Amino acid sequence: MTKHKVTIMPDNIEIFVEDNTTLKDNFTEYGINFEFPCGGIGVCKRCKVNIMNDDGFEEALACQCKVKNDLIVEIPRREDKHSILASGLERDVTLDPLAKKFHMQLPYPTLKDNADDWSRLVGKNGVAPSLKVLQTLPDKLRENDFKVTVVIADNEIVSVEKGDTSHTLLGIAFDIGTTTIAGYLLNLKTGEEITQVSTLNPQIKYGADVISRINYAKTSQGLDRLHWEIINEINKLIEKAVKQAGYSSSDIYAVTIAGNTTMHHLFLKIQPKYLVSTPYVPVVTEPLVIDANEINISISSAGKIFVFPNIAGFVGGDTVAAALTAEIDKADKLTLLIDIGTNGELVLGTKEKLLSCSTAAGPAFEGVEISCGMRGATGAIDHISISNEFNYSVIGNSLPRGIAGSGIVDLVAELLKVRIINENGRILRPEEIKHPIGRKYKDRIIEVNGILSFLIEEKTASGQPIYISQKDVREVQLAKGAIAAGIEVLLKTYGAKAEDIDQVLLAGAFGNYLNEGSVCKIGLIPSVLEGKIRGIGNAAGVGAKLSLLSEKEYNRAITLSKKINYIELSAHPDFQPVFLKKINF
Repeated sequence: MTKHKVTIMPDNIEIFVEDNTTLKDNFTEYGINFEFPCGGIGVCKRCKVNIMNDDGFEEALACQCKVKNDLIVEIPRREDKHSILASGLERDVTLDPLAKKFHMQLPYPTLKDNADDWSRLVGKNGVAPSLKVLQTLPDKLRENDFKVTVVIADNEIVSVEKGDTSHTLLGIAFDIGTTTIAGYLLNLKTGEEITQVSTLNPQIKYGADVISRINYAKTSQGLDRLHWEIINEINKLIEKAVKQAGYSSSDIYAVTIAGNTTMHHLFLKIQPKYLVSTPYVPVVTEPLVIDANEINISISSAGKIFVFPNIAGFVGGDTVAAALTAEIDKADKLTLLIDIGTNGELVLGTKEKLLSCSTAAGPAFEGVEISCGMRGATGAIDHISISNEFNYSVIGNSLPRGIAGSGIVDLVAELLKVRIINENGRILRPEEIKHPIGRKYKDRIIEVNGILSFLIEEKTASGQPIYISQKDVREVQLAKGAIAAGIEVLLKTYGAKAEDIDQVLLAGAFGNYLNEGSVCKIGLIPSVLEGKIRGIGNAAGVGAKLSLLSEKEYNRAITLSKKINYIELSAHPDFQPVFLKKINF
């Protein structure tokens, strides 16, 4: 098989690749960190690289470019500092962690008291013996004058340690999102949060959305690779957290994991392919407690992983964790919880009855498949206002490089307000604009590749103008229409109206940065609810922390997962007609 040398600049990395294979496949094979938000189907056009030829550099898409000779490839240098939301709505709980330590001084055996070592350790508690513990127990007892520390997790003795180690007991809670991972290192003796760590989910190189990753998981090595990516990144975050805090990873005895159903399956190396075919069935929804070494998580050899339960194929443990944080199971008045991402997970109800659904919002709100869209990172326009002056803010106060989801929602809402976009979502031509403020900005109506667009900024970090096109507006309409239709179907099934909702809780990074006036203006959330909306931050991460600190809260999350009734929108007769109605502004 013919092989070609590919030199990757600016880091001068040399790889040797097989003929007629794509740059994407080889970047993945050699672990070169590069993103393919659409999964490599050539739609998002975010994987642009420069290929050197005789005339200089020529732009190409790495997912489409096949290597047929030696190449020099320049990857754009990206110094992104992504804005990863780690904080959320906090509340106090009684400390009763999922892992516990007890220092014990046991009586020495004698001829009169010759009970077996295990009985001496557990007394009359009737705890079943563990072979792993029994194999080292006799020497540990005798080498330390019968002074040992017992570690308990999942209602079993998972380890017996020499001497008194009860002062060191850590746990770490993870929210594994499709885009980002956030971890929280906790002292389980005091309940104190020691440090936070976060990163982009490395699986993003296989696609920005769960469908792309599920499709990749179907390939011969796909599931193994996706699983390895997440485990490897979790271990890196664990090492980073303990290093910052001056501990060792072996000091961690419990880990909680909250993620959507796809992330849950990939974390556990469970094949998720049946999630994308009717009737969208997950492999398991029950909570799982597994030994850390079963999936190579680098913590104490006695450590346990507590994985949140799922609700359905596209409503997972992250929604359960967010609902736990919001205490929606204690709500006296009607509450709507929304987590908006590529999927929109919704929970509606009170302590008496809870309904949920998931709707495919698509990646528009995360900046994917938007002409100048990007995630919330340095250089992203995150808010826009239009009046007598045109104003916007940029993450990092730098020159803009693109527009984030919250900025996209703001812009569409503002363009609707000044009648540059009409109720059908059409960008008007300059001569059609009648609104006095809208007319001030008619010169910003431009054509880009023959598509009518609105110019946001010409002075940018890349030198290329930032704009929103007619196609982008349509993507926003589809996304907001899906979520709005999900809300209406939930309300109708519940037997309530929008005005009956007492509060709307927006979870997650995107929801936390949204302007409530903008989301109501575009119809994503019913306008009667303006003033009742609040962001609750990374509620899934907080739910994972609460469960780590309190066995009662973990069990409450399990109860919640069983109490929340799931509605499959694709099978609901009202969803499609409501969705079509909600597309317009």
